[in-house]
Amino acid sequence: MQISDKGLQMIIAFEGLELKAYKCPAGVWTIGVGHTGGVDGLPISRGLIITEEQAMALLREDVGRFERYLNRQSFAKILTQGMFDALVSFIFNVGTGAFQTSTMRKKLCMGASAEEVAREFGKWVYGTVGGKKEKLPGLVKRRRRECEMFLSEQ
Repeated sequence: MQISDKGLQMIIAFEGLELKAYKCPAGVWTIGVGHTGGVDGLPISRGLIITEEQAMALLREDVGRFERYLNRQSFAKILTQGMFDALVSFIFNVGTGAFQTSTMRKKLCMGASAEEVAREFGKWVYGTVGGKKEKLPGLVKRRRRECEMFLSEQ
């Protein structure tokens, strides 16, 4: 399975599109649509500028890693397009390591209902601000949208 255009648009909407390198709130050099892995074999650094076409190619590359990861999971065959899109967006944001050990993944593996799995999105709305764990409005909005997509019949 692959992410749909609707799923890609959701990632772009929440991550944003930046053609000039910047440091994200965690202090990591980032460019394009949340891309941190380097460009053309070089690390991302101050002053780097890419085209929109490059940004979309990097996004497709990044998303491809998460598509392959999800397609290898034992529960992959039961996912609808909406579930798949929501999970790719979620894993794009939190990483495969966090997802691998999450209750969300455990529930998917156990065959829990879609509603039960969807409730897990709301638990991932915290970030560290000034060394303190806080509920972030942007993550609340993103998780709500991912939950809606996960439960959609798309």
